[in-house]
Amino acid sequence: MPFSDIKQPNTDHRDAKAFRLGSDLAVLIWDLPPGLPIPTRPVLTMSKPPVPLVSVTLSLVDGHQRTLWAMRTARAPMSAVIAVEGSDSVVPINIEPASGLPPLDMEQLFLELAPEARIRFLNVLLTTWRSAFKVASDPYFSLIVEDALNALAPTPRPARITCELGRGRFLIETTINPEFDDKLGIYVVGAASVSQLRPKAIIRRGTRAGWQACHFIAEMPSLSPPFQIVLLSKNGIAIRQLSEREAQCPSLTRWWADNRDALELRELLVQHLAAWPNGGPATAIDLQVRAPLKERHVPRAAQQPSGQVDLALALSDSLLVGGWYHDPSSMLAGIDYLQADGKAVPLDGNIYEFPGWAQTQADKSKTDVTGFVARIPLDQPLGPLLQPRFQMRLASGAVKSLIPPPQPFEPVLQRNQILRAVPPQHAIDDAFRTILAPALREVEQRLGKTVEVKRTRDYGLPQHAPLVSIVIPLYKVLDFLRFQLSGMATDPWLMENAELVFVLDSPEIQDETEHLLGGLHLLHGLPMRLVVMNRNGGYARACNTGARMARGSVLVMLNSDVVPCEPGWVQTLIDPIMSGAYGAVGPRLIFEDKSLQHAGLYFGRDQRGIWLNHHFYKGMPSDYMPAQQARTVPGVTGACLVTTRDLYESVGGFTEDYIIGDYEDSDLCLKIRRAGFEIGYEPSACLYHFERQSIRRSQDYMRGVASQYNSWLHTQRWDDDIAALMARDYRSPSSLKTASPDDHAIEWTNA
Repeated sequence: MPFSDIKQPNTDHRDAKAFRLGSDLAVLIWDLPPGLPIPTRPVLTMSKPPVPLVSVTLSLVDGHQRTLWAMRTARAPMSAVIAVEGSDSVVPINIEPASGLPPLDMEQLFLELAPEARIRFLNVLLTTWRSAFKVASDPYFSLIVEDALNALAPTPRPARITCELGRGRFLIETTINPEFDDKLGIYVVGAASVSQLRPKAIIRRGTRAGWQACHFIAEMPSLSPPFQIVLLSKNGIAIRQLSEREAQCPSLTRWWADNRDALELRELLVQHLAAWPNGGPATAIDLQVRAPLKERHVPRAAQQPSGQVDLALALSDSLLVGGWYHDPSSMLAGIDYLQADGKAVPLDGNIYEFPGWAQTQADKSKTDVTGFVARIPLDQPLGPLLQPRFQMRLASGAVKSLIPPPQPFEPVLQRNQILRAVPPQHAIDDAFRTILAPALREVEQRLGKTVEVKRTRDYGLPQHAPLVSIVIPLYKVLDFLRFQLSGMATDPWLMENAELVFVLDSPEIQDETEHLLGGLHLLHGLPMRLVVMNRNGGYARACNTGARMARGSVLVMLNSDVVPCEPGWVQTLIDPIMSGAYGAVGPRLIFEDKSLQHAGLYFGRDQRGIWLNHHFYKGMPSDYMPAQQARTVPGVTGACLVTTRDLYESVGGFTEDYIIGDYEDSDLCLKIRRAGFEIGYEPSACLYHFERQSIRRSQDYMRGVASQYNSWLHTQRWDDDIAALMARDYRSPSSLKTASPDDHAIEWTNA
């Protein structure tokens, strides 16, 4: 607020005087003698100095200096001496208890202080002294502060409650001088207290008639107008009167729908709601879905720049942005993200560009464009913000607004958005390393925190723990269960020594699954447990949950589309595990036409240097002689993998950050190898594998980018281990102990 010039102070404090500032708080005032250098610090000496003792030296309108000491007084008078360094003169003073002192005359004090000193003193009063002496709830101190505010602004401008956001939370609107500094301290001064508001942010909007609209969010559980609000800046002070309890808008939903142009303010509210417990983020999402911003892009033109942002995911520490631009005349200077405070952040710091095309809705014509995906680090999270704002910046200095469509907040949908950001043919290391991979990692972690067991149901489980637990994840496809359980029911050893643990990863078919398993249990008598997850969390999480629910000391991880060819396969596979020969073992798997699907797993680099998983002799006849040899292999497929519970748990089970279901099995094998165990292939155990029938029904998989990300992540994690492993010769059972690390002469047949 502007200060009028006031002349001729009326009080002389050269002899030092004490005044009452609070119930037991006093302020000692002394005017320094003229002629002393500025600044000069006088020293107050007492036989027993009070703690705390806080001072401030201020300028007067006549150019002199005044020092004020704030202190708690004792029950008896206190003697003190004021001295100035370099001067022999001292000023003695006797300080009475605060209750016996005259009140500080704030109006007279402000008449005598220079304009900038008034701001500084009120700042000290509201911040340092209020906090140091813990007088926020002292009624006498509140009256003193009220006197100070009335002296500065006898008729303050109004502040209004725009709407109530929730119990004790309000959006407040007022006006301030546009020259105010952005860092405002906000205080509420009532009849019996002085409290500081801690708004999440302050949004300032357009200037009108020399004033600028200002909104902030206040948490005031005991709101009882009238009271005064003080907005304190280093270069000014604004005093406002809040006199009405009733909000201008009846509800936040109504306000949100009526203020679609209040872009910065809406973002402030989203960030504020995100920090609320008990449904705050859900409220923010609901508001944005009900009344979204109008999507904006720059349509294609013959010579003008055009562009669109269609991916804008607000993550915990970054913003993932994707879209395209077309710049036929080289007029585009860049694309910027617009923060709530109006600051523009260019996307060129961490961006990956690739050739693409865009299609018009009208004539379906296609134009070659430049696609991009970028990741912007954030100082603070944006919360569940579904429509961050952007702009195209032209070389001329002009800007054009870009607003994406509302983005998903649910982690699975966000993951799908990320996987669509780059076409499969352009999903390379430059796209993954610093842009897509951190985003996918965060989304997967968030997804994992939402996955839990919904319920379990047992079918004839005996009280004693079995030797073997067969863990079978289920996702949508139940077609093979009849055949799978029929093959197991004809195996006497399995019936006696094993339990089945089904993990349903698609709870929407819970009733159908329970009905089917109940009938199959009545038919075959197999002991079974059904674990129903609350949502689809992916292959690794389903398997790990099943392992935790299993009771056996040996785990058989088995896909739902794997069917035994004959009895005895479990015994055959667990023998080398129990003898300690291997850490994990896999069987021979064949397709329905009896061609080989799996005879062990190995790794081979593609043209980009990424390690891919391959199966030995895939497509060859089931009785192909090299596939009949039991031997050590680099890995085995998770479609049927046998290991001990202790080893599985010690290596952490399946790693859960691969997308949906791919490369977890080879990752597990490599972890087991790193723990000091080999991986074995046992061909005398043979099962049918109707490969990937369930994952093909997953609309989320989008095999291109998901699989490429998984292979990239797998390579990043295991590159050196795989390179050393594949330097060995796995062509014969005896090669394990005789092969040299330098023997690279390996031939793969039909891999």
